[in-house]
Amino acid sequence: MDEPNPDGRIMRSTMRNTVRQVTGNAVQIGSLTGDVVVHQSGGPAERPRQVPPMPRGFVDRETTLSTLDKLLLRGASAPRQIVVISGLAGVGKTAVVRRWVHEWGERFSGGQLYVDYAAVRTDSGAPVNDALADCLLALGVQHEHIPATLSARANLFRTVTSSAPVLVVLDDVTEPAQVPPFLPNSNGSVVLVTSSDRLSELALDGAHLLSLEPLDDRSGLSLLRELCGPARVLAEAQVATKLVGFCAGLPVALRIVAARLMSRPQLSIACLAGELADEATRLAAFSLRGEPLVSAVFDNAYRTLPAEASALYRGLGIAPVRKVSVEVASVVLALSPAQARRSLDVLVDASFLDELPGHGFAMHDLVRLHARERSMDEDSAERRESVLDRIRTHYLRKSAFADRAAMGKRMRIGDLGHLLEGEPDPFPGETGKAAALDWLCDERGNLLAVLHALAEQGWDDSVWQLCESLHALYLNRRFLDDWIEASEIGAAAADRAGNAAAEARLLSVVSRAYTELGELDRARTLLERALVLAERSEHTVLIASVWEFTGRYRDQVDPSSSAEAYQRAIDRNTEAGERRGVALATYFLGRAVSSGGDQTAALEILQRAHRLLLEVDDVRMAGRGSISLGVAHFRSGDTAAARRELETAVGVFTRSKAAHYEAEAREALAEVAEYEGDLYSARENLTRVLHIRRASGAPNLEGLVAHLQRLTV
Repeated sequence: MDEPNPDGRIMRSTMRNTVRQVTGNAVQIGSLTGDVVVHQSGGPAERPRQVPPMPRGFVDRETTLSTLDKLLLRGASAPRQIVVISGLAGVGKTAVVRRWVHEWGERFSGGQLYVDYAAVRTDSGAPVNDALADCLLALGVQHEHIPATLSARANLFRTVTSSAPVLVVLDDVTEPAQVPPFLPNSNGSVVLVTSSDRLSELALDGAHLLSLEPLDDRSGLSLLRELCGPARVLAEAQVATKLVGFCAGLPVALRIVAARLMSRPQLSIACLAGELADEATRLAAFSLRGEPLVSAVFDNAYRTLPAEASALYRGLGIAPVRKVSVEVASVVLALSPAQARRSLDVLVDASFLDELPGHGFAMHDLVRLHARERSMDEDSAERRESVLDRIRTHYLRKSAFADRAAMGKRMRIGDLGHLLEGEPDPFPGETGKAAALDWLCDERGNLLAVLHALAEQGWDDSVWQLCESLHALYLNRRFLDDWIEASEIGAAAADRAGNAAAEARLLSVVSRAYTELGELDRARTLLERALVLAERSEHTVLIASVWEFTGRYRDQVDPSSSAEAYQRAIDRNTEAGERRGVALATYFLGRAVSSGGDQTAALEILQRAHRLLLEVDDVRMAGRGSISLGVAHFRSGDTAAARRELETAVGVFTRSKAAHYEAEAREALAEVAEYEGDLYSARENLTRVLHIRRASGAPNLEGLVAHLQRLTV
């Protein structure tokens, strides 16, 4: 208060009241001479509840919601918690958050705050400062008391959220820096962040990182029923499943097709599914009022990618691969593996790629279509063709190396030596064969896709050459359906290219797959066609090979005539000076004689074949010779010699990872063990056989399973 001077005048006090960052009522009084009326400031009457309601038709996500419960429902005295839910754009991250808030939002006595960065984002970025000001206003801070700088606003936010638990939802965050200004200071508070990016840096602030996957088909159907009504979906149940499959588990896509169906009662699910069936127009079909909404959702995330990652993204949309390795990415970019790895990491963090167990990456079906769409819009035709050409060269070269490592010196129609010359061998040394077969097996889906793409490009010579190299995989690991599909593509390409020898080779080799499937008429037709083509080509060793495969076919339908076919193969190979061909045909002749019952003659022929195979350094076929010798010894009553030969064969094929022949040897060894009363060994070998054949997709395993059960009893 003011006090009088000694002379009687009033001296004003030097004390001052300074008010900053007011959030409630404030009264400043200098000199008071009358009544005072205090009016309450215009703060909000209720705590904010800004989070929008949960969407209609929410399904599944029990696992994610349960995880959120465990992380966040720790009581008002627990430290503040941060959870980042990441995942592909449109996968339903926001819906999960809203569903959780619907259940538990009332626990936060300080209120619920919501920032939708997608709504406020501009070309220059997300205005964090403005969003923070909106939150302060919602908490009762008046415009005139909100500081100008971001740091001051963040300080004020922490102050005004220090007294009661607050829930903050930050939707569609694109940068880690968009989160820290919104972290409340009170215990019991929760910050829920959704982002297409993993925002791994926020783990340094104690954030829990969760990833949301697409819905499975069952949940996708449930969502469609919720939105369209169960009766409509049930009326076209089978085609509705196809429709859901085209949406690939993405809720945004499912909601768009549901909206189209609901807005047009006469539009059938079958008609809409037909519209989505074509990959070239699928993304355009996810539209409302002419707006391609799924593409727009992906565009938002795509625009944030740096240039190199953006180029890889578009390249992967063109590359005919389903599983992406660092090696493939470096081929697409024409850059080093280290550079490719960095771009892959960016795409993983942006949720455009999923990291697979073990190694490799996969792209969601609709993302792949979007990546292709971006490439068609942004890349030149020459750039797209260069990506395909690099992919072609990569797979031709590496498959040829794998074929050479796995099969050694065998007859080949295609000559890919120019691709291998001067290049480092990726499958060197004693372990090369096993590594080559493992690579072919791991890449078999990509290899089929590449075959289709090369055929579409009209690169016919490359198609049949790649298909021929894949015999190394199919002859050792089978995969009969893949074998048939690849051979049909390759033979058609050889026919278009006018290469009779290549077509004959592919048709004769794939006859083995049809024979194993029991489609004997088809096998005969292919062999007859192959023999005509081989004779036309005047390729003597090829003609011998077709006769050899004809003998394999006759072993199944007319064993008495197979020896004649094998002898023709021996004669033509002898004429051509092809020692390996002579050894192979001799081996199959010995097998046929053994099946005919003359074990003495069979053993003589098989032992001769075994010597010939070792002389030409064909360890794989010598191993098969050991199997046949073991079987012949067993049939002649010499079980000790049979076990010795079969155990040798098992060792050869286990080391080389030639699983199909390992299974053949073990099955024969199990028969010998069972005959000797060694049921433990019989069960052990047959269990391994069952595992191998299931892994390769072999049909008709019921008999093998029943046999194992009998041995177990």
